[in-house]
Amino acid sequence: MDVYQERYIEHQKHKRQTLMGNTGTTDFHIYSEEVKAWFDNIAINRRSQRTFNKTDIDISPILKMLETVPSSCNRHAVYVKTITGRDDKDLLSGLLVGGVGWVCHAHTILLLFADLTAYKGTAEGPLPYLDAGVMVQMAYLAAEVNNIGCCYVNPNIREHNQEFFKQRFGGDLFCGALAFGKYDCKATL
Repeated sequence: MDVYQERYIEHQKHKRQTLMGNTGTTDFHIYSEEVKAWFDNIAINRRSQRTFNKTDIDISPILKMLETVPSSCNRHAVYVKTITGRDDKDLLSGLLVGGVGWVCHAHTILLLFADLTAYKGTAEGPLPYLDAGVMVQMAYLAAEVNNIGCCYVNPNIREHNQEFFKQRFGGDLFCGALAFGKYDCKATL
């Protein structure tokens, strides 16, 4: 049995217990109005940032938050590949259709890949993208609270570049990229 199947079976067991009322906790948070307003402010002020300066950033708080996101059946089959090298960022600036001409200026790029061995059912086609989408939203919020610019780049790669991309960056299902960096002027809507 693989790790994804083990996670899935554990998820199913927990779900059955929850539905039967055999699990839960009375130790939960009641969030204050101040905390709710703080969160609303973060969510409302989040922007897609495509211009970055050359200031170094610490991506570790964002990576830590990505470890906490929920995923379909708790499989956690979407993983990140961190790109910081200039040559790879330049390549991605030409390969990622949505990042042409600007993604190379990011301090760090996270490529999101899904391990398809985790998705066993025939009807699970969109689940890797949904799992990646949850990660994207968490990355935006984590970047916002850390004063780091963030932008999602869709997974479109021109057909004639797809094999080269797979050989250079990985062969699992590519679900998009996240570009991060400091900025001098925050993007507006």
